[in-house]
Amino acid sequence: MRFSVVVPTYNRVSTLRLCLRSLLAQDYPDYEIIVVDDGSTDSTPETLAQEFPPEFRRLCYLRQKNAGPAVARNQGIQAATGEIVAFTDDDCLAPPDWLTQLAAGYTRHSEVVGVGGGLSAPPEILATNPYAQYERYIARVIYQVGETESLGGFECPAGGTANMSYRKSSLKAVHGFDQAFPVAAGEDADLKMRLCQQGHRLLYVPVQVVHLQDYTWERFKQQCYVRGVGRNYFEQRHGAGAPSRFKIGLRVFRRLLAFPSDLWRMPNKKLAFIKLTEGLITCLGQWNGK
Repeated sequence: MRFSVVVPTYNRVSTLRLCLRSLLAQDYPDYEIIVVDDGSTDSTPETLAQEFPPEFRRLCYLRQKNAGPAVARNQGIQAATGEIVAFTDDDCLAPPDWLTQLAAGYTRHSEVVGVGGGLSAPPEILATNPYAQYERYIARVIYQVGETESLGGFECPAGGTANMSYRKSSLKAVHGFDQAFPVAAGEDADLKMRLCQQGHRLLYVPVQVVHLQDYTWERFKQQCYVRGVGRNYFEQRHGAGAPSRFKIGLRVFRRLLAFPSDLWRMPNKKLAFIKLTEGLITCLGQWNGK
């Protein structure tokens, strides 16, 4: 099977070049890379022209006006020539056998429409950074991302677009990513939900990509807030409608109520405080994003 790897990018030339080098080093024989530049204002076009010249036949560069990653990924889907469309982000490093492991998942389970893996901070960051440690905690404890395969529907750990692939025919059947999401958060879960609502199955395989994001307070705060805004739209589409002020307030109360228990049972007490902070900022995003 042929893979088309779609990488949306916006003003991240320093990590994009590392991402592309990891993708060009894949040991899988049949794939292409489609970079969709979402209107970058940094040196992305010049850098790609200089460091990844046209003779790299695997690499295709597309550019659009700034419209968000959902639009960029849909552009990549339209341009894809592969049977399978894989997604990663411009701040991720894929291991050399990434596509090989995804392909093996489709071979073992021909009924699935999507195969994906996990996401992890670089080991040296993970050793000391509490935000990276919290990201791993959420992946392992909340989403059950582990070292064994998992086959299922929406509960399957696979689905995050930093490390995910889908059959192109399935993506086109549901018209790709929902471009109406107001922020760059939740559109991957929405796509996953729409596919699973049609009865499709997904497969998680234990292949990890390395996340090169800035594990700082400012980045964490921004992510939590944006996820809250995106969650409103997700619930409006797939729940009982956008949450009321009362429901958001109740969520704040529940997060405060859970904090003593988290503080008691978590070996790393910092994670309990980060979890509480995440919950409160996410609720703030929901409150302001209504």
